[in-house]
Amino acid sequence: MENAGSTVNKKTFALIGGIASGKTAISDILGEMGAYIIDADIISRSVTAPGSKGEKLLAKKFPDCVEGGVISRKLLKNKVFGDDKALASLNKITHPLILAEIDRMVSEANGTAVVVMPIPLHLEKYDAVISVYCPTEMRIERIIKRDNISRELAEKIIAAQLTDQQVAARSDFTFVNDGDREALRRAVTKWWNIFVESKE
Repeated sequence: MENAGSTVNKKTFALIGGIASGKTAISDILGEMGAYIIDADIISRSVTAPGSKGEKLLAKKFPDCVEGGVISRKLLKNKVFGDDKALASLNKITHPLILAEIDRMVSEANGTAVVVMPIPLHLEKYDAVISVYCPTEMRIERIIKRDNISRELAEKIIAAQLTDQQVAARSDFTFVNDGDREALRRAVTKWWNIFVESKE
C-alpha cells in the first residue's frame, strides 16, 4: 500500500493471510505484548454454533450438509470449496454475522486491538493492515495434519482464497513465517516497538 509505515496513533490493526500461514502464531505474540486479539475464526464458529441464527440459516441453505440435526463442518467444507456458487452462498450468510460481532468487540476494546481475519473484509476500517506470508507447500502440510483432510481438499481451500500477491497488495506490512519461530518473534516484536509503542 502507498501509505505503508504511516502508523501514527494507530490503534486498530487487521491481520490477514491465507489459511495455515501463521496468523495465530503472530496474534499470540501480539497478545503477549498487550494487544486485544479479536479472532474472526473463533467468531465464525460462535455465530454458526448449534442452535445459533447462523447455524439455522446454513442448515436451511445446505440441507445436505446437516448431520444429526446440525450442520456438519466437514460436509460443508467438502461442498463449498471447489464450488464458487456454494462458497458465495456460505459467505453471504456468515460474513454479515461475523462483521457485526467484530464491530461490537472493536467498539468495546481498550487500547490496541488486532483483528485476525481469515478473509480480508472491510480493511479500510482499520488503521493499518498487517499480513503473514508462508510458503504454499508448508501451508498444505499444516492443513492436512491439523484438519485431517486430504491434500486435494487442502489445495482447494487455498485456491479459494486470495493469492499471496493479492494479500500483500492489501497490506501495509508483511511478516514472513517460514518455520523459524524465533525469527518471527523478533520481527513481530520489532514491528510492535516501532509502530505501536513508539507512537503512544
